[in-house]
Amino acid sequence: MAELFARDTLSSQRWRRRLVPNQPFVLGRTTPKFPIGWDKQISSKHAQLNWNGVQLEIRKFEEAANPIFFDSRPRISFMLDPGQHFVIGHTEFLLEDSEPTMPLPHRSPRTEVTIRPEEIRRTSFRKTPGRIELLTELVSKMTASTDHDQLITITLQQLLHGIPHATDVQLLEQTKYENSQSFTPIAWDSRDGVSTPGGSSQSLIENATSSEMCVLHVWPNEPDPADANFTQIAGHDWAMCIPLEIKLHQVAALYISGKRARLEGNLTEVEILQDDIKFAELVGSTFANLSRNMALERRQSQLNQFFTPGLLDHVSSDIDSYLAPREAGLMVLFCDLRGFSAATEENIDRLIPYLHQTSETLSIITSAILAQQGVIGDFHGDAVMGFWGWPVAASENPLGCIQAAWEIVQALAGTEFLCSEAPAKAGIGIAAGQAVAGMIGSRDQVKVTAFGPPVNLASRIEGMTKHLGIPLLLDEQAVTQLQSHPSMPPNTFLRLGSFRLSGLRQATQLFTVNSGELTWLPMFSQALIQFEEGHWAQAIPMLESLPAPFGPRNLLLQFVQEHENRCPTDWNGTIHRHTK
Repeated sequence: MAELFARDTLSSQRWRRRLVPNQPFVLGRTTPKFPIGWDKQISSKHAQLNWNGVQLEIRKFEEAANPIFFDSRPRISFMLDPGQHFVIGHTEFLLEDSEPTMPLPHRSPRTEVTIRPEEIRRTSFRKTPGRIELLTELVSKMTASTDHDQLITITLQQLLHGIPHATDVQLLEQTKYENSQSFTPIAWDSRDGVSTPGGSSQSLIENATSSEMCVLHVWPNEPDPADANFTQIAGHDWAMCIPLEIKLHQVAALYISGKRARLEGNLTEVEILQDDIKFAELVGSTFANLSRNMALERRQSQLNQFFTPGLLDHVSSDIDSYLAPREAGLMVLFCDLRGFSAATEENIDRLIPYLHQTSETLSIITSAILAQQGVIGDFHGDAVMGFWGWPVAASENPLGCIQAAWEIVQALAGTEFLCSEAPAKAGIGIAAGQAVAGMIGSRDQVKVTAFGPPVNLASRIEGMTKHLGIPLLLDEQAVTQLQSHPSMPPNTFLRLGSFRLSGLRQATQLFTVNSGELTWLPMFSQALIQFEEGHWAQAIPMLESLPAPFGPRNLLLQFVQEHENRCPTDWNGTIHRHTK
């Protein structure tokens, strides 16, 4: 595990940050994740660093006033190996790439103290001077943390500061396997700030986390056993473990170990350590609460891109179970921008302005979906998927999908979209049916999506908007659901024909929104019936009488011409599409 350790040579201030391969970051006095606020000789943004998995790449910014010293010489750019360090001002930065020892079996303790957290909180400190002030300072520092790594660093430092005879502190997270589980150190600190902690007691950690109680072990004053399994915890006279639940339902533990406590007054060593347990439990519970709050805020921020605030009101309590994937009746809207790939090639010299324009167009689409209580599913480059029916049933907003589609069409294609000379900026396909929708992802990154027949069908239908020249198309099930709503006027939708879409086995009846202002549309409906029944001689003149910009007219005439105006003997009224 690669870490960057920063230490102020004029004080005890320091921090330790884990490095993630190929994720560049900025080092400076005011940077959010890697701040060095104690050193005024460091600029607000002093250098860019990147851990490539083997070495740390360091590049000083031109505007940074003071030099970076490496090998006692000022450097602009250089590579740092694990174990090496560099200096800016009075701050030393050390690159470490080491792993702490995993929890091991250990000898039986001389004394074991097990206390429930609620009992600890009811007791008072036996020795109060300095504890309350330290806790007050601690809470102030912890609540000012801007990210989880910084919160961990402050927590570990304050535990060492508040327990003077502690030598090491570790934060461990539980990892579950198929038939077992283990605890892995994810962060640590030591009294000297540099040493990597030795082994921790496996049974102590398991005892504390399984019982959800704070456990203290004090080992006897006798030579350490010769067994190699025990040597790595040699030198620790005592250890305590505080079980925690951090982030979102992540089981964790604070493991603190150290030397014999100096006896004061009439207090025994165990009584002094019980005070330390109380301090550690208060620090740990504060850390856990802030960790969960940070995770919830992060999760809420991530969910804001998928849900409108009205829908988020439903998920404020048990977010994971409420958003768990489940089968639901969905109405899916798939919207794709026209000519995105070609336009990026044509606008290669002005990609940034074009991408800004594309972003604004996508915002129109997502805003319309969210305004109608829809859920933003996936972004596929220049395409957006929205759906209704999860996590709230479609009956809560039965017309949301068509209303959102209408807003998008009006904005991107205008009111005369059925018969327009100008090509539409986007195409919309809508399909309804049973699908699975839900939240998937890790604790740190979530995604809301839907998958199933209507999702695939909506995408295929959207592809037909190009060939039919109409930017809004729906399948029969969606039309049936929408038309059955009491507020929907009769004949709201216009049938455009039966198509077997590319990659699908079943034929799909396609519809669009009708327009009472176009008096020739009934003629198209009659021509379509003649066409499907195989009466092509009657259908052709009727189709030719329709306006040339009307896309369905042209597609049917082209199909007839491809068959030399003669209806095939096996004709069943369905046009087969072999391309999207």
